[in-house]
Amino acid sequence: GAGAGVAAAATPVAAPVATPVAAPASMRGTAARPVSVGAVAPLSAAAAVVQPPTPEEVEQARRAAQASAAAAAAAQQRLEAAQAQLDVVASEANEALERYQQAVEAHQAAQQREVEEQTRLDAAETALSRGQDDLGRWASQAYRSAEVMPQYTGMVRLLQRSATDETAQAMAIAQRLGASRNNAVTDYEMAQRRQAEAAERAVEARQASQARAEQASKAKEAVDALVAQQSAQVKDLTALQTAATGVARNDATRADNLATARAVADAEAAAAAARAAAEAQATAAAQARSTASSALDATSAGAGPSTGGDCAGSSTAGYPNGLIPRSALCPLWGASGHVLRVDAAEAFNRLSQAYAQEFSRPMCVTDSYRTLTEQIDVKRRKPDLAATPGTSRHGLGIAVDLGCGVQNFGSPQFIWLKRNAALFGWLHPAWAERANGPFEPWHWEYTG
Repeated sequence: GAGAGVAAAATPVAAPVATPVAAPASMRGTAARPVSVGAVAPLSAAAAVVQPPTPEEVEQARRAAQASAAAAAAAQQRLEAAQAQLDVVASEANEALERYQQAVEAHQAAQQREVEEQTRLDAAETALSRGQDDLGRWASQAYRSAEVMPQYTGMVRLLQRSATDETAQAMAIAQRLGASRNNAVTDYEMAQRRQAEAAERAVEARQASQARAEQASKAKEAVDALVAQQSAQVKDLTALQTAATGVARNDATRADNLATARAVADAEAAAAAARAAAEAQATAAAQARSTASSALDATSAGAGPSTGGDCAGSSTAGYPNGLIPRSALCPLWGASGHVLRVDAAEAFNRLSQAYAQEFSRPMCVTDSYRTLTEQIDVKRRKPDLAATPGTSRHGLGIAVDLGCGVQNFGSPQFIWLKRNAALFGWLHPAWAERANGPFEPWHWEYTG
């Protein structure tokens, strides 16, 4: 995966947009207002005679109801238009994040090619220097020899006259000069050509690397601008939703949803910890003769719930795809047993908590980091869906597969992620969209 993070995408500047809720009664063709129902005191005979409303009061109520219905309908229209605009910007931000990801990877490849071409250039210059030394020794020997130089001078003169018999004589002289001396000249000329070619390729590689770096920088600027625009539209859309529904999803409701999601995550973590403790206890009982109490103490030491909030992890640089040690990765909140690269896990956990405020539970993770062995197994079972082992982004710790509704294209969960994931540096890649090849609504990637 790319080494650079998406700074602007790391922290959202506006609350994630909620999934649209049903319009109130006034939007569905009726202007009726709710009536509170409570205990009613008995009416006296005098009170039972109720004056009917005047025509003016009836007209005033009718106009108020019409105005309320019109305002709600107008707000609903603005909401639908804003949602359409947000979908466009969210799609553009998703595409921009993917272009940035590709630009960073292309820059890394160009840097690697630059290093390789520079290595070849260094080798060519070494060979050229060695050829110069060989020619120097040959020239020194020729200078010191009283016999060789006249022969060589005569050969040149004879070759210039180009007579047939004289040419044969020149060739005989050349043979007497020795194969090693001729080879020195040939090797030097070849080294010159190789050095020139290597220098040209090194310059091209350096220029390509610089161009890729500029492309990545421009892609990053585009991402920052689109994410900022998306954040602003999310904020506007939230206000429109409040106006259209007449009831805002207030902080208390969001806090309740998040608390419910935390309870779900804690329950899942506790269950996973209990299973791990039971398995460890059984293993300890089979392998050791210790007492039951000491076995229990040994297994309970690391059985606390995992939220990923305090995970430091470590760098994954240098590890091949699918061979990253698990200790370098960090756990996902509410998804026991699943891990990602440190920055990807941190961003995912914040995205999952924002998701929980809307859907009252953490995001359901069905797959995250995938070892090389697991990639081979998945490719064997799902040859048309799985990437070639050793190339999967799961093997880099920057991809997840999601469930609980996200896997269904067009579901409220999927739509919410499409509108909000880029705010946290996550995207749904173009290749996984319905119109562009394999259709995988459940597959999401981190761009850091």
